[in-house]
Amino acid sequence: MTLSLDLGCGAVPRNPFHADRLFGVDVRDDLSGDIRGADLALEPIPFESECFDYVTAHDFIEHIPRVLYAPQRRNAFVELMNEVHRVLRPGGLFLSHTPAYPHGIAFRDPTHVNIITEETFPLYFDDQHRWASVYGFRGAFQVRAQHWKGPHLVTVLQKPPTCPTSAASACTQQDDPAAARRISVVIPVHNGARHLAGTLASALAQTDDDFEVLCIDDASTDDSAAILAAHAARDTRLRVFTAPQRLGSAPKALNHLLPQVRGRYFVYASQDDLFSPDWLAQMRARAEAIGADAVIPDVVLHHPDNTALDRTLSGLAGDRQVILTGRQACLHSLDWSIPGNALWRADLVRRFGFEDWAINGDEYTVRRLFLACERVAFSAGRFLYRRDNPEAVTRRVSPSLFDWPITQWRLARLLEEHGVEAARVDALAGGAVRDMQRLGQRLQNEWAGWSPTDLTRAREAMARFEALRALPNVLAPARTRSVRTPAELLAKWSRSLRKLPTKLAGRR
Repeated sequence: MTLSLDLGCGAVPRNPFHADRLFGVDVRDDLSGDIRGADLALEPIPFESECFDYVTAHDFIEHIPRVLYAPQRRNAFVELMNEVHRVLRPGGLFLSHTPAYPHGIAFRDPTHVNIITEETFPLYFDDQHRWASVYGFRGAFQVRAQHWKGPHLVTVLQKPPTCPTSAASACTQQDDPAAARRISVVIPVHNGARHLAGTLASALAQTDDDFEVLCIDDASTDDSAAILAAHAARDTRLRVFTAPQRLGSAPKALNHLLPQVRGRYFVYASQDDLFSPDWLAQMRARAEAIGADAVIPDVVLHHPDNTALDRTLSGLAGDRQVILTGRQACLHSLDWSIPGNALWRADLVRRFGFEDWAINGDEYTVRRLFLACERVAFSAGRFLYRRDNPEAVTRRVSPSLFDWPITQWRLARLLEEHGVEAARVDALAGGAVRDMQRLGQRLQNEWAGWSPTDLTRAREAMARFEALRALPNVLAPARTRSVRTPAELLAKWSRSLRKLPTKLAGRR
């Protein structure tokens, strides 16, 4: 028997999928039969998880507020999409039949609560982009169909047959799970044999013994797997996993390992980083002392062959005692006044995961995690970030270079959505445009001899960037003119009055 649920059903639920049994949710009081009452802007869908084959919404979800401010700030529309994902069975379908406004001006019209177009709806809730994850969207949908029906956009989304995070269970583990630890250190590995042994020795030499190290070998073709196995045989705190197929980036590897993380705190590192023995102990002590959501140690931009070139980022301008809000930390991180190599509350990382649409998706993820924090602190202990590895992904000339402007553009959108002043948003977005233009010129000139595959990847990234630029930001607040204080207005008028004699003399 197939079951269907119609949201905002009115007196008669609709059944476009011809399910065997039909249910509805409405806000009316005179309810009977299979229609239940709930204010879906405030309440969950009043049915159990994974019980429907179909969920439908006709002229309804555009009335769910994007943001509610009382009694506390909530993203009601995203919460409803989480509820739709929850009540659907794996493989179930969600049909949205809603007025859609394809013109950008509508996105700034306050009378329209949730503007949905054929571009924006999938980008925010699909299984590839999941832009709404920054607002707590925990699921993912596959886009099955979209078409216009008069002024309405009909969208059909499918809940994947398996949970998006279940792919991690396909990783094979080389040893028995160790007992749960308070800190989980996660290290993705791909052809890292040159420096891997030193990184593992440095991680396992921590004075804080209450930790685990999780490594995932992402289809290495060198001796990385043998090095991991040898260290795991000697130390049960090291748990080694093997990716079932080539994942291709650190963010994807981190997402695969997230379901295996058992620590209260989470920190990740690269396969060539090094750490002082008190690195974990100092961060954990600081986190527990003040209830911080993230703690940043001293980060050393490290040149092992010439330490005279090393540069240390310690606290905020050298002050380790300062405590920042998440918003402050995000803004300070934009120019690397503070780094993002932090110890995080693990539940925050599990909630958001890592954006893996780009080779440097972790750059975006760190800022998003900062924005979710209430308190960000600093500690002693050193994280040595190697800067002289020519094999590092950030130093290779490849099509992945074109991911960087895309990440910067998306980061600008994220800041805009959080109400950051327009000047900072525009500076970041403008820098992304200039960077992509410079990369395009280099592709046309010095990189014109790349392989056809690499050229195609680079051009696809440039096309994706232009498509992103064309999309309005549906979750950003409307920009308003800045309001000057009386003192600022008086200063402006005084300057104008001082210039007035000169202007009048020029007219004579």
